[in-house]
Amino acid sequence: MSGLAFEQPTGGFVFDNCRRNEILLNNGVLPGKIHKTGTTIAAITYKDGVVIAADSRCTAGNIIFDDNVLKIHRLSDNIYALGAGTSADCDFQTRLLESQLELLKLNQDRQVRVATAVRKIQQHLFRYQGYIGAYLIIVGVDVTGSGGYTSLSVIEDRYKENMTEDEAKQLVRDALYASTTTDLYSGSKINMFVLTKEKLDKFLPYEVVATRTEKQADYTLAKGTTEVLTTNVKKIEFDIVNERVTTATGAHEAMELA
Repeated sequence: MSGLAFEQPTGGFVFDNCRRNEILLNNGVLPGKIHKTGTTIAAITYKDGVVIAADSRCTAGNIIFDDNVLKIHRLSDNIYALGAGTSADCDFQTRLLESQLELLKLNQDRQVRVATAVRKIQQHLFRYQGYIGAYLIIVGVDVTGSGGYTSLSVIEDRYKENMTEDEAKQLVRDALYASTTTDLYSGSKINMFVLTKEKLDKFLPYEVVATRTEKQADYTLAKGTTEVLTTNVKKIEFDIVNERVTTATGAHEAMELA
């Protein structure tokens, strides 16, 4: 009989990595940088179609680069994608997927299914093991709702089956508004698409959440406003190094050619 003892699985949160990270920090290993996706996107279904929405803010750290970015990407006539993450990655991956679906549609002579688009982008992104910063929600006939923690809580609290279009639009609006008013990296405007079997309605924007404001006062203080209590002057010694480059000039003998 084998003497191997198999470890039984235990329930609850496993703190092994927490202890490992603490040991690494004590040994001088710096923690890795945390990357934020910095976007709020949401999608829900109602009885006749699907409502999708996204904010329009593009950030780099705490700097707002653009407040009018469209994060809803067309993949085909019946399929759209919401993108969060690195802006360039989302744009390129959706354009790549759009071209692949169009070629597939021409080859099969029929509309591409949503499951086909999901499978293609899954297989493509899996090969890069997370190095492509594109988080996508692909919507069409069979869709699900998602978003940030704040917007998702609103959707989970108020979502119900067989909603009307107005109810679905109001729910997505409230979910996006809750996130854009509490998250620094989401905001500016709410862009919304309503996708049905017959048509696509675009609301660009559906609502303006925040606008740029000017400073209410001039905060430039005159010289001498702040009192200087102490002054400490230190003498810094340094060596001056002169560097001179000399180039040799003169006539060179011509090369003899055989």
